[in-house]
Amino acid sequence: MHYTGDMEKPKDDNHEAPCETQAPDGTSLSDWINRAKRARQLVDAVDLQKVFEHDETEVAKVASVSSALYELGQGHDLGHVEGVDEVVPNIDEHILRRSALVEALSAAGFADRIGRVRTAQGGQSVLRPLDLIPHHEGLPDFDLCIAPEIAPQSGHSGLFITSNGLFAASIADPPNTHHWHIARSRPYEQDEELIENIRLFDESGFE
Repeated sequence: MHYTGDMEKPKDDNHEAPCETQAPDGTSLSDWINRAKRARQLVDAVDLQKVFEHDETEVAKVASVSSALYELGQGHDLGHVEGVDEVVPNIDEHILRRSALVEALSAAGFADRIGRVRTAQGGQSVLRPLDLIPHHEGLPDFDLCIAPEIAPQSGHSGLFITSNGLFAASIADPPNTHHWHIARSRPYEQDEELIENIRLFDESGFE
């Protein structure tokens, strides 16, 4: 019988499964991806601000990281990098304190007022994020802001928490043409005392 169709191609016993993509030097692409991740890890371990400030420990890390990056670029396996891998990342104390404040204030029932001011206009008052109100004119440094329970006056009012004190401040409308006015303040030592001061300000107002 005569067949007019294509003949079946013989199987190639030497055919191999597709291999992983390789770089020109013969190393696998995954190897280079891992090296890139390791390089990023090393670079992130250096505090550039401290290097700019000539911190001796951080400057020494730059030399170690530079040598390690060269070894990675040459395709060498990289193990432990002295002075870099064992360094514990610094945790921002301000962030830790702010997180602790948010937790304490939320537990006290102030969660909906955190990070906000109270705005009084036309006989009504609403809560607004502090970030929407200019707050760099007339205010000292603070860790957190919480809106008062009642608007003490027209404009925008907030209770501002520092590391050891609480102060009440207001600013008239429009805020971009006025300065904040600090009405009163009270010190505190423990978060429990801070919460008591907030409740006191809520009850007695800003004056």
